[in-house]
Amino acid sequence: MLWGNFFNGTDGVIRKGVFMNKKLLAMGLSVSMIAGMLTGCGNASDDAQASTQPATQQTTAGQTSDSGDEPITLRFSWWGGDERNAATLDVIEQFEQLHPNVTIEAEYGGNDGYHDKLATQLASGTAADIVQVDPEIFPQYVNTGDYFIDYQDYSNMDLSTFDENYISLEINGRYDGKQLGLPTGISGAGILVNQDLADAIGLDFTKAYTWDDLFEMGKKVREYDDSMYLLCANKEYIVNLVVFNYGKQLCGKTLFDIESGQLNITEEQMKQVMEYVQKLYDEEVVAPASYQAAYSGDNLQSDANWIAGKYVCALTYISTIDVMVAANDSANYTMSQLPMLDGCTEAGWASNTPQVIAITKTCEHPEMAVEFMNYFFNNETALATLGATRSVPPTENARKICSENGKLSEVTMEGANIAAAAGGTPNDKISSSEESKTILFDAVETIGYGATTPDAAASEIIDSLSSL
Repeated sequence: MLWGNFFNGTDGVIRKGVFMNKKLLAMGLSVSMIAGMLTGCGNASDDAQASTQPATQQTTAGQTSDSGDEPITLRFSWWGGDERNAATLDVIEQFEQLHPNVTIEAEYGGNDGYHDKLATQLASGTAADIVQVDPEIFPQYVNTGDYFIDYQDYSNMDLSTFDENYISLEINGRYDGKQLGLPTGISGAGILVNQDLADAIGLDFTKAYTWDDLFEMGKKVREYDDSMYLLCANKEYIVNLVVFNYGKQLCGKTLFDIESGQLNITEEQMKQVMEYVQKLYDEEVVAPASYQAAYSGDNLQSDANWIAGKYVCALTYISTIDVMVAANDSANYTMSQLPMLDGCTEAGWASNTPQVIAITKTCEHPEMAVEFMNYFFNNETALATLGATRSVPPTENARKICSENGKLSEVTMEGANIAAAAGGTPNDKISSSEESKTILFDAVETIGYGATTPDAAASEIIDSLSSL
């Protein structure tokens, strides 16, 4: 057992001690590492125990420090599972070896209660110098106080390694032109293509295409083999990757106004979205709703037709690409972007991040904190160490290193590069809520079964969403 007994810290906060030093802890954690496994926002981390532990100071022959002799202590707070923790501790140690006067105190544990505690610390000025934050919670901190530095104010932070379309999104840390957080990984969506089938049928996913193009593609697939379908999907994926993105492209904005909470999409526009969904079923672009019901939720990899190679492509997230490939690894795969409506001003689909890392304004040594962040995000040794422990890495160079080390598949890297270049707006939090999604899931399902019309479904959806 790694964790020691409870004790009171000097600040009066109850902390959990550690019996082992950092190096031994990292060794112990490394035993449980699984190379190449991608972690998202850290669901597995919720069970991790909290720890506050200073990283050791060591020097390596031939390495020098350019930070002077002034003793500097930084606190770095994050949540994560064993693999993430061990990799982060290793990177801390690497940095300390280059900067012998710097000590980075590692504060890490599970996600439960993390953000409530952080909110209190920010308000009282006692937060760690460097903090990992959920990007959906980050706006609450930004809107309630001036807590974080702007990375753009520091010349020792190289931001050019991030795709501008990606890093400029608010959900990835940019607010009112200020880069208040840096994204730790990349999440996004796309279409995973069984390239062997696409070539055999004569379908080209390498160029931009529209939503309507899917119907012509689906027709060709059914003519080629009537046991096949173009698109592997279920009601959940149709809502998340078709309804939301088609809807945003149609109305030019998110479904709800973030400030007022009022619907941006009209009933007529929602009718158009539902008409498109109905046509997906009617034109046999997707399998029947009755068939899809056996593979609900995040379970597309279990679809017997996918395993048997009976779909040309699948709606997917970057985080699930490798899972889908593993379910039918006999095929060759490529990634394609989601379709676009002709003349739309909003791409709809966008890449976001599982976490952002910010530096607090109470940090006494912001230059050194930024120096550490630059090492964390841009140094090749650090990138190789961190791998995919915070999801698919946020920069192309980091993804390349992971790919070379066998921690990231080529097709996943391709999908991440496509997603990083997307400039769409992420979903608003109201439409992403469980209540909103349930309304839309039910509507898509009833459309798929032919139990309602797009007109009636749209009316019911708008009424239900308006009451949230």
